[in-house]
Amino acid sequence: MTTSRKYAAVLIATLAGAAAAVYSVRAQPGGQQIPRPATQPGAPAPSTMNHNLVVLDPAHGGPDTGGTVGDHVVEKDVTLALAVRLRAALNAAGFTVVSTRDADGPDPLTTDQRAEVANRTHAVACIVLHATAIGSGVHVYTSTLSSASAQNADGESLFVPIPWDMAQAASVDQSMRLASDLKAALSGENLPVVLGRAPVRPLDNLMCPAVAIELAPLAVAGVGATPVTDANYQQSVAGTVTAALRTWRGHADSASAAEASPDPRTVAQANAALAQKRQQ
Repeated sequence: MTTSRKYAAVLIATLAGAAAAVYSVRAQPGGQQIPRPATQPGAPAPSTMNHNLVVLDPAHGGPDTGGTVGDHVVEKDVTLALAVRLRAALNAAGFTVVSTRDADGPDPLTTDQRAEVANRTHAVACIVLHATAIGSGVHVYTSTLSSASAQNADGESLFVPIPWDMAQAASVDQSMRLASDLKAALSGENLPVVLGRAPVRPLDNLMCPAVAIELAPLAVAGVGATPVTDANYQQSVAGTVTAALRTWRGHADSASAAEASPDPRTVAQANAALAQKRQQ
């Protein structure tokens, strides 16, 4: 792959605010509707982070069941159930939610397509949902990529080509701050929480503050463990994550918010790199 092909740029319209909700993927008869990037001539308008919008990505779906997390329970069902509860809690808190999967259709989006959906929204946070039978409580992961930023001698941000598989590098610092807010909120509600860094797709492809939240059984001393399918447990996590996102929204409103919002040219460029990757 040549450098010019890898970083070929396309001009992509900037979609923000409530308009981003058109990319919310819903089950359709015979399969899911797959969103397509919009294009227009001319340079995209400057982008700003939508502080009221959250992207939810319930992992797996369709024939991809994910892991087995209980007796006759598969991961794709738990992530979807948690997403439904989290969406309701976020809506009640005044957030707009874009979801990559609202039902278990036969033809779910690929991880690359899910990242494309998220990268159009300029969301204040992108949350990838997983579930596991291992460990206890809530596991919060950020990308393993190193933080990447480029500035000139005057301290101004430079436009630097970013390959698709390193798109998250520009948002790593913000993602780690978001993870810290989540840990504080979960710990405050006595929910065990573990922070880590892992190559969980599509984290590396997301151009927004992004974390993966993995729900594990809740160990209770002398009682056993509350399963990940427990409605009260899921609701508690959903409410606490929503509280953390409200805190994060306030942090994103600070002077560092501009740093958390990617240059729209890099969004276009990352998606151009993906288009080139698909053609090979």
